[in-house]
Amino acid sequence: MGAISREEFDAKIETIETRMDGRVAEMRADIRGFLAAQAERDKTQEERDKRYDLIWMDVQKSTDESRAAIRQASTVKANYWAATTVHFLGVASLLVGAHFANQAAVLTTIQTTLAAIQIGKEVATPKPVERPSAVQPQ
Repeated sequence: MGAISREEFDAKIETIETRMDGRVAEMRADIRGFLAAQAERDKTQEERDKRYDLIWMDVQKSTDESRAAIRQASTVKANYWAATTVHFLGVASLLVGAHFANQAAVLTTIQTTLAAIQIGKEVATPKPVERPSAVQPQ
């Protein structure tokens, strides 16, 4: 190898610095995009949690109203209908809860699938290792 002049060395270092600055800028942009996506996801999740809280408050209100109605029922027939109503509301509450639980699971599955697809796009497939053949050439 020949000796490298100071100017050539400075030029190589400058080139390397320029490439690294570009890479750092790309990484910053990627990180900012990731953080923006995370903030949007968190905002969506907070909104969904608020809806769940409102639904839960409605369920609690219905439960309280059902308890008050049961206390007011004085005859057997009134108790029978009150119990039927409470059971109906309980089943309806279970159905609503199951629907929203399933919706959350589906959204989580979709997010996981999309993340796996994105990672698969970013990772190159490795080349298979060539093994030496067992038969010796003659």
